[in-house]
Amino acid sequence: MKPSNLLFDIIKSLSQEEIKYFKKVSSLQQGEKNYIKLFNFIATLNEYDEEAVKTEFKDETFIRHLPSEKNQLLHHILKSLRHFRIENSKTAEINEQIKNIQLLFNKSLYKQSRKILNQIKEEAYKYELFYYILEIIDLEKVVIDMEAHFGQVTNVTIEKLIEEENEIYQKIEQLTHFEKLLSQLNKLSTKLLFVRTKSDVEEIEKISRDKILNEAVNINSKKSFLTSLHVKGLVARLLNKTDEMFDAFQSLVFSMENNPSLISELPKSYVVAHGYIIRHYAIKRRYNDGFKTIDKLKALWLNREFRSTDLQIAIFSNSYINEMLLYAYIGQHDKAKNVIPAVIKGLEKYEAKINEEELLRIYQVITMVYFGVGEYSKALHWVNRIINSNYSELRQDIIRISKLINLIIHFELGNDDLLPYIYKSTSRFVDGLDNKYQFEVLFLEHFKKIALSKRDGKQLNSFLKFKEEMQNVFKDPYERNALEYFNFYAWIDSKIHAISFSDAIKIRKQSLA
Repeated sequence: MKPSNLLFDIIKSLSQEEIKYFKKVSSLQQGEKNYIKLFNFIATLNEYDEEAVKTEFKDETFIRHLPSEKNQLLHHILKSLRHFRIENSKTAEINEQIKNIQLLFNKSLYKQSRKILNQIKEEAYKYELFYYILEIIDLEKVVIDMEAHFGQVTNVTIEKLIEEENEIYQKIEQLTHFEKLLSQLNKLSTKLLFVRTKSDVEEIEKISRDKILNEAVNINSKKSFLTSLHVKGLVARLLNKTDEMFDAFQSLVFSMENNPSLISELPKSYVVAHGYIIRHYAIKRRYNDGFKTIDKLKALWLNREFRSTDLQIAIFSNSYINEMLLYAYIGQHDKAKNVIPAVIKGLEKYEAKINEEELLRIYQVITMVYFGVGEYSKALHWVNRIINSNYSELRQDIIRISKLINLIIHFELGNDDLLPYIYKSTSRFVDGLDNKYQFEVLFLEHFKKIALSKRDGKQLNSFLKFKEEMQNVFKDPYERNALEYFNFYAWIDSKIHAISFSDAIKIRKQSLA
């Protein structure tokens, strides 16, 4: 194995707490430690450079056997991470205790085994760690045999343990069923924020009609209940049923907070649920509630249960993206712009680890913020990152809308020479789609008139006609979902009334209040 890149990647992935713990454990060893020198230097690199390492330590004896030294460092880091996880994860702690019981068995210390076994079994049930419970039951079968052999009286029998085992298998089976449903929905959500075709609707409604999902009285564990709520919430989100989405995710959050032990077992669901709740608040104009929920999400950064990298990324995405969206939704793009530096900083730290569909969403929101404050060149930079992506299967809704927004940005920049070329390219793209939407065709038809009428004074009439026809098209809920990505109404109003895009949003919100 050549661990150089792996070693570098692991070092760069460590949190400050993990680094501190690693150095604390290492300090317990006496004498000079070459692997610490190696660790400290590699941590300063932006990318791994073997020659730089050799140059830095050219006068050190250990550099002659660098591969061995790197393997030793990797070993110490992984060992440190395992122990750090035991201190911060109930799952890891119970796993370690099971190993301890096995060691006590080997020493024939069965009374001591029973004591630890009873403790960790109670903990495993509390956290619904079903697979560990099965391991514990297997150990307990051995313990009661030994207890019977030594004449110890116990009310636990093999028959009772087998019955308990069967109940756990039933819980696992049901939970696995819900997890499969959730996986299907997550696969769909990587492609679309909302469904926009009848075939997608049929697929999702088939999931929503699942018999086990709708038999709430037969749900046999808290984890299954929470996962079923996540499934129902995601079904509603994909179908753009905002109230149902809110009810499901709000129930999920309340249930978890009433059972804090399960937050540590399903932390990603807890974070994601808050993101969906914020979106509901935005749509319902409960802006204060939305910002309070964002603050609540950000506060999770300091919670030790949420300090793993994947959870830090989830908190980053669901808090900052939604904060920018909430400001943009009410036409306060200047405040949304103030959030961008924190987002850029987060991207510098996490971009390589954020999944592609989430990255597209981040790029799209930043594009909209810069558009809203009239910084079109910056908006163009971010929209180009979307339309030049190679994600053929991911978030096609964002990519398609971004191609239309790209035309609008060039129009605002006055790039008259480029517009005909970009327009033809976009038209060819839409013509090649198997499932084009009426709005896409309508937009291209009217945008062509708008762009050309700059020379003949008919631009205002073109905008008025565009708005009229757009209102008819957006009566279709599948078509209207395009407004979730860009407020086309506000853009047209800004041109008709010669006001800013942000002001047009504020006026529309007030007029609809």
